Amino acid sequence: MPRRARHLIPLDLPHRREVIAACAVLIVLAQLLVAQLTLGLALAFTVIGRASRWRLWWLTGPAAAGLAWALAVGPAQAAAGFAAGSAHVLDYLGQGQLALRLGHPLAAFAGAGEWLPRQLPIALISGAAEAALIGWLSWLHNDELAVSPRRPGAVAAIRAGLAAALIRSGSVVTRDGCALGVVPATGAVVDLRWREIAGGVLVAGTVAQEVTVTSLQVVHAALRRRKPLIVIDPSADAGVAGIAGIAGALSAACAATGTRLRAVAADDLEQVVRERSAALLRVGSPEVALRACAAIAGLGRNLRRIGVDGDGLVWIPGCDSLPVAALVPLIRGGGAVGLPLLLTTTSAAAARELVGLVGVVLIHRLADPAVAADLAGLAGLAGGVGGAGGVGGAGPAGSRPRLAPLGAGEFVLAVNAPRRRRVELGRLVPARLPRPAVRHEQSNRPPARAEASL
Repeated sequence: MPRRARHLIPLDLPHRREVIAACAVLIVLAQLLVAQLTLGLALAFTVIGRASRWRLWWLTGPAAAGLAWALAVGPAQAAAGFAAGSAHVLDYLGQGQLALRLGHPLAAFAGAGEWLPRQLPIALISGAAEAALIGWLSWLHNDELAVSPRRPGAVAAIRAGLAAALIRSGSVVTRDGCALGVVPATGAVVDLRWREIAGGVLVAGTVAQEVTVTSLQVVHAALRRRKPLIVIDPSADAGVAGIAGIAGALSAACAATGTRLRAVAADDLEQVVRERSAALLRVGSPEVALRACAAIAGLGRNLRRIGVDGDGLVWIPGCDSLPVAALVPLIRGGGAVGLPLLLTTTSAAAARELVGLVGVVLIHRLADPAVAADLAGLAGLAGGVGGAGGVGGAGPAGSRPRLAPLGAGEFVLAVNAPRRRRVELGRLVPARLPRPAVRHEQSNRPPARAEASL
């Protein structure tokens, strides 16, 4: 559930507004007496923070500058300079005839140009601390959905730019998985680990190009790791719309990684595992699709029987053309034999059926915001995901809170196994394929005993 607002002063307190106003006046008066520059800097930092929507961590900059300044001039001298202003004001008010002196308040700040700058080293620290406290109270007193999203800082922007450039150049293989894109808010790389892919991956979205490019990113990394690849291509089926060029893209990826691409029959899949190559199975009818799924299931049983891990990947673009009943055994048993499924669909209805069966769900833009919210809720994403209209999801008491819409190339990611993790907003970074590699067939073959067993 979205975080609800909390208030330090209970809402049901009698005369609550009057109490808050009185406390605010007392705080301002106290600072005018003893910390004049702190008050000014705190207000300036608060205005800057709200206008820029930076995270509160930016206030560590002026605080660190003030600390360095105080250490440079000496802590004793910095403290004396900070106290000079309050001593001057209190001395003016303590000279008798208080009522008369309060009638001329500006006289208390005579000579401020001399003693006010001496407060600056410590005022930078205290002003930043007060601005941070104001920002935290503003965050605490507002519902999560009412808080404006933070803008990424300079460090996050630079980090995101460097990570995107690295991925775009073709570096899709990470230490234990594959890179898909970056998180704009932090600049971190969004990756999928092979142990997470073992539970099955569903990539859904309205735009066919986005879901296909995302899946190709995973396929590219798998080929770079010399994993056997089996692709069931439904593009030969006239009823499948929006899925085109799968064979061409796969051929380019195999040529770039030096992987042999075979157009084999369903009965010859064991050869693909032995050679650690790639196979493209075209299905032009439901009957052929069922035979292909049955052949993959049979391959999995053989691998389990001889105790060999397939260490591969099965990619089914346009999986909505296949019956869910045929995919369920492949999803549940694929990870155990090293043949996890990568499913791609532009059908919201198919995604809704499959979302609870896989371990990883990646959602791009969806046309219907209500369907997007429902799908995100089933995937376990907090608050859901916006569709084209940017609304949807289920909020407190059955309400539908406003949700940020996804733009071109943006996605949300939910990993449910082996450990739960979420990426609320990621940006896809397509990787460039490397130059075609020279294939060294013999060096890529598994041990002879496993090959003979297959």
